[in-house]
This record gives sequence, structure tokens and C-alpha cells, in this order.
Amino acid sequence: MRKIKFALCLSVLFVAVFAAAAAAHPPKGVTVSMSPDGILTVKVEHSVNDPQKHYISKIIVYVDGKIAAQRDYSAQTSADGHTDTFQLGAQTAGANIKAEAYCVIMGSAAGSLKL
Repeated sequence: MRKIKFALCLSVLFVAVFAAAAAAHPPKGVTVSMSPDGILTVKVEHSVNDPQKHYISKIIVYVDGKIAAQRDYSAQTSADGHTDTFQLGAQTAGANIKAEAYCVIMGSAAGSLKL
């Protein structure tokens, strides 16, 4: 009887761990756009059930490989994803801008733009 209870408990634990892992997912995509006045808009596609618990925790913006801005978050702007703007100012033609978004639970995604 003890072996059956142990096997049952182990099975429940196994299912719970894999169910939580299946619910966690990285951002699907990052779209980066720049306005003429130097405002960078970063849109992260990350559909979640509860944007207070499963959310984009950080966005790092790079200009030509160097960190230009970084923000940490404690929730997502919507259940569909996260959007934020960064004032980068005037950038030179040919500059490479990259934004990387991190999920609080698992993974990251990046998007880039060449001016």
C-alpha cells in the first residue's frame, strides 16, 4: 500500500511540474520601430493568462552593440504582450538598434532595426 501511495504522489508531482513548464513560454517576437524624433518603440508579443505573474521582466536596448537603455518591469502592459518607448535621440544613419525582451519565467526574444 505504501508503494502505491508513493507512486501516486510521485505521479502527481511529475504532472504538476510538467504542466507548469508547459504553461511557461518565451516571448514570440519583438518589433522595433523608430520615430524621426528619436523615440524607439518596442512591442513584444507574449500572450499570457495573468500579466501580473507571467510577464516581460526586462527590456534591454542596444545601439551598435552597446547598452543604450534598460528597464525592469513587475507586470506586462496587456495579456497579449508588452509595449514601451525609449528616448534614444538622434542616431546616425546605419546604426544598428536591437531590443531584447526577457520573460520572468523562461526565455527571451530580440528584434532589430538598421537605420
